[in-house]
Amino acid sequence: MGTTVRGMDQWLADLETLPERAAEKFPRMLGRGGMNIKGDWKKLWQAASHIKGHIPHLIRGVGYDVHEKSTSWDVEVGVDPKNRQAFLSKIISFGTLTSAPHDAGQTALDAEDPRYVQNVADLAVKLLDGT
Repeated sequence: MGTTVRGMDQWLADLETLPERAAEKFPRMLGRGGMNIKGDWKKLWQAASHIKGHIPHLIRGVGYDVHEKSTSWDVEVGVDPKNRQAFLSKIISFGTLTSAPHDAGQTALDAEDPRYVQNVADLAVKLLDGT
């Protein structure tokens, strides 16, 4: 009776290079997710905008940044605080006594969430397979 192990050396080599390969792939995937959220957010605010377009600077001010730390990454999507209409983002998102809320940011995030989770899972499988 005995045990035969095949492919273990290759799998261990793949695990050793995993941090470098992940650092190359994950930020790009995060960027795509951020870009999708940004695009949906802008479309939703354009649809809710007045026909004369009273918030053009605000709509153009939605952006995203991918932040890389030593062992993790995150993406921040939102309105640039330096934007000249940034103060309107909270009013539009949460509404007032006389206007309904248009929380396009949360709606865009909710739409992207299942795609993002699937993309992370697919990428993790590819990285563990060594591809």
